[in-house]
Amino acid sequence: MYAPLLRQSMKTKTKVLWLLSLWGASGLICPVFGAEPAPGSPVKKSKAAESGKSTEPRKRISNEEMAAMAGVGPDGTFGPSDDFGRVLNEALKREPVAKNGRRAADINVKYGDHERNTFDLWRSDARDPAPLVIFIHGGGFRRGDKALLYNSSVLADLLDAGFSVAGINYRFAKQSPEGSLGSMKDTARFVQFMRHHAKTYNIDPHKIACYGGSAGAVASLWLALTDDMAEPGSQDPIARESTRLNCVGAMATPATQDVLKWVDILGISREQAMGFSKALGGIESEADLFTEKNIRLRQQTDLITLMSRDDPPMFVHNSETGEVPTGYGHMAHHPNHARALKQRADEVGMEAVVYAPEIGLVDPSGDSLVSFFARHLLPKAAAVRSKP
Repeated sequence: MYAPLLRQSMKTKTKVLWLLSLWGASGLICPVFGAEPAPGSPVKKSKAAESGKSTEPRKRISNEEMAAMAGVGPDGTFGPSDDFGRVLNEALKREPVAKNGRRAADINVKYGDHERNTFDLWRSDARDPAPLVIFIHGGGFRRGDKALLYNSSVLADLLDAGFSVAGINYRFAKQSPEGSLGSMKDTARFVQFMRHHAKTYNIDPHKIACYGGSAGAVASLWLALTDDMAEPGSQDPIARESTRLNCVGAMATPATQDVLKWVDILGISREQAMGFSKALGGIESEADLFTEKNIRLRQQTDLITLMSRDDPPMFVHNSETGEVPTGYGHMAHHPNHARALKQRADEVGMEAVVYAPEIGLVDPSGDSLVSFFARHLLPKAAAVRSKP
């Protein structure tokens, strides 16, 4: 179903990173998005940035950890000997123990019928029901595992802040007739499952967030930006629960799965955008993008179009360089995606804390992912907000 992805290199200010896109499956489609600023054009900085005062988030997620969340290996390869495969295999050998030594209280619990519908849960030490943060792994909707969370500094920081944290597995695109949309629907089901069993796991059903990198970021944003999928009249009590989030985090994220919209967002040619879609498989020609099925899929998964004023606050961090991309990995995780999300959020009046430091886009709050979640979910949020 998937064609091999191509080797892609890119540099940051401090090192050369090999990145490739491992997100997406089917439905990476459709018409050109409206005019965006020219790629590489200057971005208006905050007053703090102009004054030379640092606005980098405290405890910024490293490029290495962001790449791991995104399902990316620094050698830029995909296959049985690729670096991400080794990272994944190492993660699968680990015990579900955070860097601060805390072990998951619930391991490989089922939340759905498929064999990959499983989760791990670290419970807060608090006596009262705790806010829940859900980690959605990257890996292109084709591979990856919740075990990638185990060695994450973000997990330890979230636990130290007082959250309960879950890491979930979900069906890969090839395991669902709906492709990557089926993967994303699994994440919605998990939110409903946890709300239904809130008392069992001592979580606050009114305070739930999720985050992830690359494919995990797409799933997180899709879940946050999609209207409530609750089915009040369902005979299934879990399906009657809300799928809405309180806030969301996205690392190394595309702004949309409609790759032809990348023409304007990234300044690439229509042929390059089509090449990306073809390389991922399932699309043979541009005409395939406009079948009834794919038009409907576009409407269901286009993150920018889904965004509205009543959607929850989002945190976005894309750390890569801002030149016009030539490789697929750079295309998928380019900082212009973060800028497009920020601009759309501003248009609709939705709160967005967005960082794309390589193109000068920073947020004056200085929030890290953890302090952003704390500000929106913890009782004493103001005390946790980070400072530059």
